[in-house]
This record gives sequence, C-alpha cells and structure tokens, in this order.
Amino acid sequence: MSTHKRIKYFKQIAILLTIFWTLLTAIFAFYQFYNEEKHIVKSSLEKIKGVSEQSVAFIYWAYDQKAKALSDDQKYSIRNNFFLKELLAVLAKQSEMDLRIEPVSKELTLPSSAMRAITNTKNTLQDHFAILKKEKYETIFYVKPLIANTNCITCHVHSGERVGSLLGYTSIEMKIPTFKEVNAQSYYFLISMYIGTWFLGLFAIWWIHLKGKNYLNEKTKLYEESMYGLIDMMEKRDSYTAGHSQRVAEYSRLIVLASGGSHDDADFVYKAGMLHDIGKIEIPDAILLKPDKLNETEYALIKRHSTASYELLCREPFSSLANIVLHHHERYDGKGYPDGLKGEQIPFLSQIITVADAFDAMTTNRAYRKSLSKEQAIAILDEESGKQFNPFIITLAKSIFADIVLPENTTQMPKDLLEEMRFSYYFRDQLTGFYNINYLKFIFAHARDCAVKMLCVDHLNCTQFSVYNKQHGWKNGDLFLQRIANEIHTIYPEAMIVRAYSDNFLVLHTTPHEHMDYARIDALLEEHGLRMNYQHIDLDMQEPITFEILEDKLLNFKK
Repeated sequence: MSTHKRIKYFKQIAILLTIFWTLLTAIFAFYQFYNEEKHIVKSSLEKIKGVSEQSVAFIYWAYDQKAKALSDDQKYSIRNNFFLKELLAVLAKQSEMDLRIEPVSKELTLPSSAMRAITNTKNTLQDHFAILKKEKYETIFYVKPLIANTNCITCHVHSGERVGSLLGYTSIEMKIPTFKEVNAQSYYFLISMYIGTWFLGLFAIWWIHLKGKNYLNEKTKLYEESMYGLIDMMEKRDSYTAGHSQRVAEYSRLIVLASGGSHDDADFVYKAGMLHDIGKIEIPDAILLKPDKLNETEYALIKRHSTASYELLCREPFSSLANIVLHHHERYDGKGYPDGLKGEQIPFLSQIITVADAFDAMTTNRAYRKSLSKEQAIAILDEESGKQFNPFIITLAKSIFADIVLPENTTQMPKDLLEEMRFSYYFRDQLTGFYNINYLKFIFAHARDCAVKMLCVDHLNCTQFSVYNKQHGWKNGDLFLQRIANEIHTIYPEAMIVRAYSDNFLVLHTTPHEHMDYARIDALLEEHGLRMNYQHIDLDMQEPITFEILEDKLLNFKK
C-alpha cells in the first residue's frame, strides 16, 4: 500500500473513530441523564403515592367521625358543613399537586392515558398511574380507589353501598421536575464532564492521527532520499544506466495508466522502473561498460543483476519493489530469468517494465550497436508479442510508444574524465598504457557520438621485435617495449596512441602538429639491432572513414 493510501486510510480511521467516540459519549451521556430522569420519576411517584395514601386515610377518618355522630341531624350537619374535598385540594396545592375526589358514577373528561389508569383501577381495585405529556413538561397522574368499608356504609351518604364496593377515586396529578430543576449543580457538572471527555477523546484520536501522518511522511521522505541516493550512486557508476532507468520508469508509468491502473500504481511502477537495474552496481566495469557483445560467461554475470537488485531492495523501505524488480527479465513464454516464470506467473508490473526496458534498449545507442528507429522497435515488440512479451501490454505500449518523442544523444560514451578513465579501462593496453585496437574500432563505430575528429595518422612499426624476444626473453622484451612506448609518448604527448597488434603503434592526431623527430627512438632501437618503419597519412575530414578503410590505407601505403 502506498504512503498516500495509508495516510488516506488512517484519516478515514480517525474520522470513523471520531464518529464512534461521539456516539459512545452521547450514549453514555444519554444513559446517565435517562437514569437520573428515571430516578426523579420514581421519587416523584413515591411522593405522590404517599400523598394519595394520606388523603384516602384522611377521607376514611372523616367517614368514621360522621358515623360516630349521635343523630341523623348531626350526620346531615357534618355532610353539609364539612368541605372535605376543598380541604384536601388546598393541602395538595401547597405540595404542588392537583387532587380530585370523584364518585364512581361521574363521567370524567381526561386524556386517554389518564382514562386508562382510571379504567384499570376500576377493574382491578388497585392503584394505577399514567405519565401525561404536556406542552412543556410531564406530569404523573396517580389514581387510588376509594373502597367502601363499615364506616362508609354506616354514614348515611353511602348507606346503600356494601363493604368492598368502589365508591370513587382519588386522583392526584403532579408535575415531574427535570434533572436540572432537582439538582442544577450535578446537572451542569455532568454536562461539563461529558463535553470535556468528548474533547479529550477527539484530541487523542487526532493527535495520534497527526503523529502517524508525520511518521509516514518522514518515512516517505526517508524512502525517497534512499531511493535517490541509490539512483545517484548508480548514475555515478554508469550515467547511461541512470538515464535508461528514468526513461523505463516513465514508459512504465504511462503503460500502467493506459491499462486503467491508479495513480498510486503508476507511482509504484515508476519507482520500480527507476531501480530495476540497481543490481548492476555489483557488475564489474569490464563487463558493464564493455563496448562489445558479451560472451557466455559475461552474460551469465550480467543476468545476475536482477537477483542482485532484489537482494538490495528486499529490505525496508524498498521491500515492496523487490519482487517487481526481480522478475523484469522474465519472458512471457517462460524462457527468461532468473526463475523462468511463464505468462501470468510473472507479476503484471514486472511484465510492463520488461516491455518498457526492451523498447528503450532498442531505441538508444549502445556501445556495441546503433539505435533502432521508433518504428523498427515497435515492429520488433509486435513480433515478440506472445513470446517475449504479454500481448495485452504490447497492444497498450504500441499506441503509447507511437507518440513518444525519443531522447536525443543517448549514448554510452564517457561524459567526464572519471567516466572516461573507467570506460577506457576495457580499451587500455595493460603493458604500455596506450589504447588497444578495440578502442580504435569503437571510435570509428561511434564517430557520430564522439567529439574526436582525426586529422592524420602516424603508423610506427617496430620490425623484427620477435627476434629480440627470442634473444632476451619475453619479460625483457616487455620492459624494452615499455621504453619504446615512453619515447613515443614523449614525442606525442597530446596525441591518441593505440598499440595495434604487438609491435605496431598508431598515433592519431586530433589537432594540427609538426612532423616529429624520431632520432631518439631510432637510436634506442639501433642499440639492439632493431629499426622502426614510419608511415604518415593525412585524412580528409569530408571523407567518411571506418576502421577497415584506415587499415586498407595503411596496408597499401605508398611513400
């Protein structure tokens, strides 16, 4: 997963945690306040129940007093002058309650929930209550039955009733106070506590998210610095490989986007493309910079670079790229390396890099051959579709490569002194330090890429040097040849000198010069019975020249 995706993923997690924490805090707060309100309702119910029982007891007491009256006139007098309902209503009002005493026969007009409570009381002769919702508050409507007893029947008011019958109802209605009204201090404390806890949780979530984001950004920065460090190291080793990797990375990125891949996938394959040849760091210069086709042993060493790339990248922060890089030289038909994977066994992104790598290799100058045109390279890709390359990728790549503007001046020729020394190591004669004949062939093969323009050539041929070797031995022969080479270099300090075929030297002049005095060389050779033949050929700057033409001129030279 890319860093961008991880950051996006962690942000989504932080958002989900924020939502979860908000819901959790709200649930706990709601549960807390709900329990507080429930406790208040329970307390209110206990209070109203107590008042109701006291009211009924007071009514029974009044009936008892009436029953003890001495005469009917006194009973009648008590009934007319004893305003019991009014007295109880006043007492209830002082407790912020509304008390009513109604006979069972009276038709009442009350809310449906209150009527259900009365009906249930009538049916069960038990206390019932209901919660009535007002516009701005709630009330408890409590109903307690008035059941006839001996005193009630004795009293002439209910003389027609029997013991246990329902005489009426005592109903009390009381407003349920809110938690804030009951205990404002606790109310505000709980609100402050939950809000503070909520903010503290949010701070922890987003602080962790920010730390994680910074960590991933730092990791990405380290990743990129490490990658660019490897690329820089590779470029210092071989500037052609670095330029090649950049082009392969860009071609691969375009193919991924054309295949419908995401920008994250495109960035991923770009990084893999940049590092796909990093394993060439361990390939010796003599093989990596060899300006000729490789032999079997050398090619086996070159093939090792994909495994070397994997070994370099298999640790963090490049481990995700390692497997892609490892298989970028596999073939669709299974004849590739290092594992001989076939078809869909090869990672798809590796197959894309394979196509991009092949196209760039064909369309850029190499030390051992000239570049192909874009059309020629696309034709070869099409020809190898289904064999070396995935046909689906080739279909995409052909349309992309058709619009590609090929880079100019892509060559393996050295670009600075250090690179020239490393590059020319392959072409140096180990005995004299002069260039060998392979370098001369290379110069002519890449005349267009070289800034070197030859004006004339001096050919120095030391005759009968093999006789000297027989007389003095090869070791002494080598030492004497070195003395000859030093004298030649003293005469031509600015020229390009090539040792060709043992005792032949070619002095290539790139700047105008005067004919040199060979007296010192001749004197040195005469001491040992040897002589030097000299040839000088002026070259026409307008005439194209190859190694074969130069060789023919020297062999057929006429003084």
